[in-house]
Amino acid sequence: MKNLRRFCLLFLVMIMLLGVTAPAFAEELPDGTPQVEQGCVSLDAKAPLNGNDKLLDTAKAAILYELDSGTMVYAWNPDLQVDPSGMNKLMTALIALEREDPDTVVTVSRTVLHSAALIGSVSAGLKVGEEITMRDLLYCMMVGSANDAAVVIAEHIASSEELFVELMNQRALELGCTNTQFVNSNGLPQKGQYTSARDLAKITAKALENELFTELFCAPNYTVPATNKAKERYIVTTNYLMSKESVKTQFDNRVTGGKTGALSTTDRSLIATAEHGGKRFLTVVMSAQGTVTADGLSVKTFGSFEETRALLDHGFNMFSVRQVLQSGQVLQQYSVAGGESAVAVCPADTVFASLPISTIAEEVSFRCVLKDQQLSAPLCKGQIVGTVQVWFRDICVGVSDLVVMHDVYAPGEHMTALIPSGEEPQDDTLRNWLIIGGVALLAVVIVTCVVLLIVHFVRKHQLERRHKLINGEES
Repeated sequence: MKNLRRFCLLFLVMIMLLGVTAPAFAEELPDGTPQVEQGCVSLDAKAPLNGNDKLLDTAKAAILYELDSGTMVYAWNPDLQVDPSGMNKLMTALIALEREDPDTVVTVSRTVLHSAALIGSVSAGLKVGEEITMRDLLYCMMVGSANDAAVVIAEHIASSEELFVELMNQRALELGCTNTQFVNSNGLPQKGQYTSARDLAKITAKALENELFTELFCAPNYTVPATNKAKERYIVTTNYLMSKESVKTQFDNRVTGGKTGALSTTDRSLIATAEHGGKRFLTVVMSAQGTVTADGLSVKTFGSFEETRALLDHGFNMFSVRQVLQSGQVLQQYSVAGGESAVAVCPADTVFASLPISTIAEEVSFRCVLKDQQLSAPLCKGQIVGTVQVWFRDICVGVSDLVVMHDVYAPGEHMTALIPSGEEPQDDTLRNWLIIGGVALLAVVIVTCVVLLIVHFVRKHQLERRHKLINGEES
């Protein structure tokens, strides 16, 4: 009885474990539910999870994007055309890393440093004839926001800044940036130049796939080694959220990287990344308005830093990343036309979504959308038959391919061997009889062993009983 109870308990535990894979939010939505265009997934999302009401005080455009789940949490005027204000350097860095070895030595030309546009702008102090690596130029441009470094990079890669700008605009189109037009490599104000918060987020997200770009983007400082024309240079990031070296009061230990831009002392932009509590955000704040003291000599508020911090507070405090689909979990079962059985379907991927912390199960559902109204045999395990969408209220927050979990054959199909054209079918009768004979012999051996064991134990029991009886009579 004890063994029987243990077996039943083990069986129950197995059933419970299998039940764990069932979706936490597993109620299929009715027909007529809006399609996935209303989703917040990806940087092309048309429906931010948090809506599009204005949360910030002064920024012309803003984005809050959760990187791991690919969720557009918040967007304000994401497609508004605005001045890049120095953010061109993101695209300049991306193209440089895609087209040139970072250890290549670049010689600074006279034509670059005599450009009228660079006079009075942020500079790395490069000198004519100076030999410096592409890596060090990128650090000067990304950490120190040096405009002269951007132009040197552009001229080295494309022989002129004008030709390099053509590469920038071509790459922007490839990344789906439909509201961007670059005119120079550094972002200094120039007629006809514009971009959008969404486009800059796309460029940054793509660039962050590159390991060296991530190092540049996240570096709080950098020491440029001495060159043939200059001594060692020490540069500090212009993103005060990630460094205490310049302005201690702006430091935020959640911020991991960023690139600044400024049209003036009171018109600043910032793209930043931040990480905390298992969430990773990308923020874009464009043309936030700062303030200065009455005498105009000191900055009271920067605008971009304060409003980026407000976005991060909102994202980290109000949202959490949750698993809403698990690869392999059974979602639905469908009949199969011409098939021997119905088929179960499951997500191809495990899907995570950013959701408000207050979300309850009843607010989240899934919807299976088949490619065809009726599934037809044959079906192969892993075959994609549609998509599964996860919905939070009226917004799609996650999508995965929908795949079948097992083969489904037409009647008799799985019994038919595939014979190459022109070949005679092989007669497997002898082999089949040998297999059957072997199985039968094995069964006989097993049964015989069981019988012998039973007989052995019965005889042993009888002998023990007889021995006890004899001993009892002798006493």
